[in-house]
Amino acid sequence: MYFEINKDKWKIEEKSKQELIDIYQSQYSEEAYYVFGVTIKSEHLIYINKEMCEEQQIKTLKHELTHCYIWEYGLYNVPNFNEEMVCDLVSSINDFINEIVDKYKKEVKRRKVWKKQY
Repeated sequence: MYFEINKDKWKIEEKSKQELIDIYQSQYSEEAYYVFGVTIKSEHLIYINKEMCEEQQIKTLKHELTHCYIWEYGLYNVPNFNEEMVCDLVSSINDFINEIVDKYKKEVKRRKVWKKQY
């Protein structure tokens, strides 16, 4: 699934648990035993663990979209986030996240219907 933010095109893909562990370890050179999701900012990719229940996938997607938003709007350069900054971030990101999550849910539902038909 694709979406745009700040005139950049991003892709969301589901990967297996092991694929995510491999991706995480190659990106961060850290050991991992379980990975919910990964955002690769330089490639505009978000990976979600397809082996989780749908509710956890949605929570993970919201988390990864927050990384995406922070990256796209330059907030990663802010050294000390304070409470007011967090409140501003949450209030400004809410519509963006809800729009992408709704699109993702529709895509998941469409795939489930397609699988039942074939």
